[in-house]
Amino acid sequence: MELKGELELKRNINYVKEFLLDPKKFTECLPGLQNYEVEGKNFKAIFKLDVSQLGIPHISTLTANINAVIMDEGNKIEVVGNGRSAGVGIKISILMELIETGVTVKLSWKAKIDLGMLMRLIGEESVRKIADVNVNYIVNCISTKMGN
Repeated sequence: MELKGELELKRNINYVKEFLLDPKKFTECLPGLQNYEVEGKNFKAIFKLDVSQLGIPHISTLTANINAVIMDEGNKIEVVGNGRSAGVGIKISILMELIETGVTVKLSWKAKIDLGMLMRLIGEESVRKIADVNVNYIVNCISTKMGN
């Protein structure tokens, strides 16, 4: 599954890049963050995904464990990771391109998410609902921390 979007940030490109390359700052924008460890550009995180929109009684979150690395590719930053949630393997790749537009920076992002068996169990439409809510949480957190 692929998701994409754009965000305009009222900061200079160096500030934005420094923020996104810092695993501590990036990790703190994960929804329902429980715990994390940072080692260089690598991080391990335990967080809770909001799944309330599925309408399953008594289940509003799923715990996710992920190991990821943040890679600097010039004006592109990529976060690649894998882990587990609901007993199934998950893989993510988030590519963020920074484009300087005068006094602001346009952050154009594309996320590829492979939820393996979970996709087959609950269907792409349900997974997209979960992904949209949680990705919006991350994007809003980044925007807020940038002072937008």
